[in-house]
Amino acid sequence: GFTPENFDAFAQEKWASHAYNRERLEVKLSLTSLGKACEPDILQTLPDLEMGLTEERPSIFNQHKVRAQSVYFLRNEVARQEIGVILDKGASIAQHVSDPALHHRHINLAVRIGLGGLEAGLWLHSNAWVDWKNVVERCSSHWERDNLNDELKTLPQTVVYRQERDQFAAGKSVSEIDCEEVLKGFSADSAPIFFGEIIDRGDPVVASPDLVERLSTLFAGLHDLYSFISWRRDNDFHAIKDVLKEQKEQAQRQFRDVKPGDEVRVLKGLAVGRLGVVEELERKGVVKVRLGTIVISLKAEELGEP
Repeated sequence: GFTPENFDAFAQEKWASHAYNRERLEVKLSLTSLGKACEPDILQTLPDLEMGLTEERPSIFNQHKVRAQSVYFLRNEVARQEIGVILDKGASIAQHVSDPALHHRHINLAVRIGLGGLEAGLWLHSNAWVDWKNVVERCSSHWERDNLNDELKTLPQTVVYRQERDQFAAGKSVSEIDCEEVLKGFSADSAPIFFGEIIDRGDPVVASPDLVERLSTLFAGLHDLYSFISWRRDNDFHAIKDVLKEQKEQAQRQFRDVKPGDEVRVLKGLAVGRLGVVEELERKGVVKVRLGTIVISLKAEELGEP
């Protein structure tokens, strides 16, 4: 569980200071344990997700202010790589710089801790446009809007709906909303959408082993809504599969003529997203690429246009 000191680590005067990194590291360790305890139940129904954690240090990934920390579950690396270039092309350079957080680019299940307590549930940020546009397109028919309404009605009554940038802002009971309100909330500059529970720091459950069971029950109740919204090849309502196919064919055409000195972008692996320069063609289908001071060998299909 979490102690009063864990919540106090997010007092406003501490947000931008590295002097409190140790306090926040303690929180991160607790979040890691909590995430690992919830992970088996989550992966049992959503096996393609993986766990991640936000930074405990002020950095570019949190606008140099640690207002809160999260443990989250989002699509795994293979699935992220598949749609990564599409997401990059749909975002401006300013968006990449101002908000490079990974979990803002994909629908996710998460637990967030801040000064006021815990927020746990499903998050959908405006940067996760592949997901929110998918549900908007899906609900272009009356039939699917009825299905979304059915999903909302079956959510646990403890779940609230909120579209708000501020932490711990009050939400609406899910019994008070319908699909029209949810769908209107999606746009390129909208505040994050949240379905979940807000647990005050004074609630005894935050320091209890019962917290794991409560969160696992919550995530199980959100499973169907997550599946309804999230883009997958078997839940593709805005033809992303066609774009991915064309993208792959374009990359293959491009690398028939790749030569030393060409600038390329890494599409897979630990260096995904980085720009490099072709050093030499090592053998058929394998290219040596310089990334700063290091040179690595990559398959041609792991490289794309800069």
